[in-house]
Amino acid sequence: MNKITIYTSTACPYCIKAKKLFKMLNLDYEEINSDENFDEMCENLSKQYNRPGISTVPQIIINGNYVGGYDDLEHLYKTKKLDEILNK
Repeated sequence: MNKITIYTSTACPYCIKAKKLFKMLNLDYEEINSDENFDEMCENLSKQYNRPGISTVPQIIINGNYVGGYDDLEHLYKTKKLDEILNK
């Protein structure tokens, strides 16, 4: 079973797109809204995944692998590389 975590904010259109893509693919995900602690979320993810400068949402983690934002997710989907991450 896949573990997908998506860090979001309430008014983020790219967060909505990412969640729609996951729903279209029938993938369950855990959503963590960062409205209350955005700066802390950015700092923690930057340290945890060795990605300095994280400053946007969504931030997507699949099976412990840092994916990035919606554009990164969409690229993985279109190039069929998302399947590789999901099937590990």
